[in-house]
Amino acid sequence: MKKILLILAFIIGGSYFFYGNAQGVGELSYQASFPTGKFKDFVSKTSWVGFSFQGRKYINDQVSLGGSFSWFYFPDKRGKQTVQIPNEGGVYTGNQTNFTNIYGLLAIGQYDFKNKKEEKVPFVRGGLGAAYQNQRTDIGLYAYKYDGVQFMMNVEAGMRFNYSINKGIVVAATYNYMPAASDMVPTAFFGLKLGYTGFSH
Repeated sequence: MKKILLILAFIIGGSYFFYGNAQGVGELSYQASFPTGKFKDFVSKTSWVGFSFQGRKYINDQVSLGGSFSWFYFPDKRGKQTVQIPNEGGVYTGNQTNFTNIYGLLAIGQYDFKNKKEEKVPFVRGGLGAAYQNQRTDIGLYAYKYDGVQFMMNVEAGMRFNYSINKGIVVAATYNYMPAASDMVPTAFFGLKLGYTGFSH
């Protein structure tokens, strides 16, 4: 919990830095996410819980750099299952739920295909950083989990609809990937994002 609070403090403090300088921009987004690959074997259902915040600073009319914090939650209730218990050589039958929380902290770069002041601005962005994840399985009265820090990458393509000189709505398609680490399966998911963005001027 202390680590999460430190990350939040860093992001909130960073937002004041970006807004305190010319050409700063902040963005708060909601995301629905769709697991893929081996991650889909662990949690197969769509996640409706995903939020991200980012602050960026424009270095020219089309390129901006900054950072982001994100949180994603994936639950998957699978009903009655019989599974082999890891490292114990036995099997157990019960109602199974797999779930994971992902907390990501990324450095972000964005390229706008038009001047940021245009009414409709298509863009691409990418992010590199780290994430803490806890992949957990509850089955009956038994529970086990794997957690740790993973490398995280993100790519997005979308459109910003500016409805005033310093406010806009963002719609984007996203992809997030984290390789296997600490006995956790590799994590990959697509997403659809809806966000609000505001400029400092």
